Amino acid sequence: MALKKQERQMMILEILAHDVIDSQEEILHRLQEAGIAVTQATVSRDIKELRIVRQPDAKGQSRYQVMPDQMTMYAHEGNKITQGFADMASSVVPIEFMIVVKTTQGNGNRLAAMIDDADIPEVVGTLAGHNTIYVTTTSASVAIDIAGQFNKWMQ
Repeated sequence: MALKKQERQMMILEILAHDVIDSQEEILHRLQEAGIAVTQATVSRDIKELRIVRQPDAKGQSRYQVMPDQMTMYAHEGNKITQGFADMASSVVPIEFMIVVKTTQGNGNRLAAMIDDADIPEVVGTLAGHNTIYVTTTSASVAIDIAGQFNKWMQ
């Protein structure tokens, strides 16, 4: 049976919510098993539109998952930045449109590189020293939001 695009995409999300799926072919087969007439190209387009990515889950197993909101996405990118803040950051303070991040000795450049690699759109750039990072953002309100996320990652 043919489903409307929205209904088909909801079925894909339902499949991913309940099962570990690690290939587009598996999604295609699950839909076909449910009696849905669909092609590989359609499944591929649906995956792109739904912002589904293949990445390791909490157990390290590769699977298709819906891409979370932007800040959460940065935290889960290999968990490097989250772990970096937990291991290296000692304080985070927003000041106007900047954030001052204090790190353990010798880790300013390393953590700044992780922030830069995360490609957070609202982060204009970083300037790092031995144990201090200045993170420049696009506005004071953005600095407060990002500093809040950095603080969560420290815990």
